[in-house]
Amino acid sequence: MMRPAVRGLMDAYRGKVAFLILDYDDPDLRKYRTQYRIGAHPSFAIVRGDGEIVANFVGPIITDLLEDAILKALA
Repeated sequence: MMRPAVRGLMDAYRGKVAFLILDYDDPDLRKYRTQYRIGAHPSFAIVRGDGEIVANFVGPIITDLLEDAILKALA
């Protein structure tokens, strides 16, 4: 099922997952792009609360793949 990836998941996981949306072109956010291995726009990093990177995706993504990675991080 194709639905708006980030916006739909933000609603579905409100209160369970923190979503951080970064402006890729903001030079002040370079440390986050490096830390989470973000090399292009759009990119998605799924990070556990302990800081472990569970998954990285570059480019448009199917919602189901992104949601699977979120569920893995929550497990």
